[in-house]
Amino acid sequence: MITRVRLLVAFLVVTILASCGPGPTAVPSQPAASASASAGPTKGGVLRIGYGAEVDNLNAFTSQFLTDIELTMVEGLIVSNDKNEYIPVLAKQVPTVANGLVKTRSDGKLELTWPLQQGVMWHDQVHEFTADDVCFTWKYIVGTGSEVYNRNSYLPISDCRVQDKYTAVMVWDKPSAIYNGLFEAVLPKYMLEGKDIVKYDGYNRSPVGTGPFIFVEWKSGEYVRVKRNPNYWRGKDYPYVDEIVFRFIPDINTRLNAVKSGEVDFAQMTPTQVKDVKDLANYNLTLVQQNSWQHFDMSIKTERGAKIFGDKSVRQALFMLIDKKTIVDGVLEGTVQVADTVAPTTSPYYNPNVKKYPYDPTAAKKLLDDAGWKVGADGIREKAGEKLSLTALLSSADAIGKLYWQVIQQNMKAAGVDIKIDTKDAAARSQVWRSGQWEVQISRWVLPADPSVTGLYSCKGSNNMTGFCDPVMDEQMIKSDEELDPAKRKALLFKAQELLAENAFSLPVYYNVNPIVTSKKLVNFKASGTNLGSFWNVYEWYLGK
Repeated sequence: MITRVRLLVAFLVVTILASCGPGPTAVPSQPAASASASAGPTKGGVLRIGYGAEVDNLNAFTSQFLTDIELTMVEGLIVSNDKNEYIPVLAKQVPTVANGLVKTRSDGKLELTWPLQQGVMWHDQVHEFTADDVCFTWKYIVGTGSEVYNRNSYLPISDCRVQDKYTAVMVWDKPSAIYNGLFEAVLPKYMLEGKDIVKYDGYNRSPVGTGPFIFVEWKSGEYVRVKRNPNYWRGKDYPYVDEIVFRFIPDINTRLNAVKSGEVDFAQMTPTQVKDVKDLANYNLTLVQQNSWQHFDMSIKTERGAKIFGDKSVRQALFMLIDKKTIVDGVLEGTVQVADTVAPTTSPYYNPNVKKYPYDPTAAKKLLDDAGWKVGADGIREKAGEKLSLTALLSSADAIGKLYWQVIQQNMKAAGVDIKIDTKDAAARSQVWRSGQWEVQISRWVLPADPSVTGLYSCKGSNNMTGFCDPVMDEQMIKSDEELDPAKRKALLFKAQELLAENAFSLPVYYNVNPIVTSKKLVNFKASGTNLGSFWNVYEWYLGK
């Protein structure tokens, strides 16, 4: 499962900072084959996707999965492309000071004007997309209980008004460095007004959008199917493909066999399967460097968690019992890179000088001894009648997780820490994670180009499911979100990274790589490592001959 914080971007800088992260690396299996763009797009056909875990829902704002499936049907004001740039979709332009769409009012507040595409119809072909839908979406997001993964990023918007049918104007109370990547989806007001959107399966399991494909069917445990939108607003030529079937194949070996047998045209593999797919005759392999890292977390939202993990020494000891190098070089076969902080090494905001936690069982044992956790007769440490026996939350679809937890279990057991694994299906695991009612886990954040992590680690962050809170770190993160000077923002983010590591709130383990195999017939696939995934231009994809 991919846990996401999907959106946090850059604001009000006339020259917007794009990601400096590495782009996707194409690894063709053999000289380019049958599909040829020079022959022109081919219409028709069914695109078969070998997808991983079954998604929790199809609401782009509340799902804790990447929005691959949703982006075939649902569009927003913007999307991120293969170059980590934010480009307009339902908006005609992204507001900036330079284009006159961002203005400072006499009261110091900012007004952002969003000009919208005209003549765009929702899938019902009765209702037109308008500024009313944009402001309705904003009102839902900032409402209490919306469960929107990046709700905090929208809170500086104090008002959204409909200037006219095709123009929405938003008022920002203060400068924000995270605006031009918001509204990656827009909700249909006509359908959802008056509904409890979080619980409304009429949308969450069968979304209505303006996108190139229309929802057809979600067969639980098997697939989601979408069909071509014959009235797509970009023109009658788009999209090229007739249908897309997202077939859920959580078992990685079954997914690999589906690729080898030609049952799917597109599949995400694991780093350990790169050797198995790089030379397949009918497929290309792309190693997508993601804006993403795997992280070990603890929750203090339960009484037991607060009692154990409230002690910084215990947190640091657990960090030093995780052998990152063995996980990277052994389990992941050297296909990824060890991570020590939350910014990619190629980012201008990467701080190489944070406190690091190398594998050091001797030092870890001493920390636990000094903290009063003594080894008992059964080999498990205990303190005041409490055993240091921890339960790790894991998705049943996380095949790699099962392997690295075996390494961690062995290392921690040798130091007197017992780890049990609680394996749940992906949707159930997501629900437990959101509740905070868990003890330890390793999961993934996938971010956009911008390095803001306020929503993850601030005291009131919408994705802070651990409960850890440091007001000093909050101040650095919040100031960085409001700072428009890149140099000053860098200093603030450097300090935030240092505090996160020193506090031992979360341990980055490794940076993620997403290996994707695609049929050589598939044309115009342009991989993206951002939080919005690689389906950003699906309307242009076609199956060549």
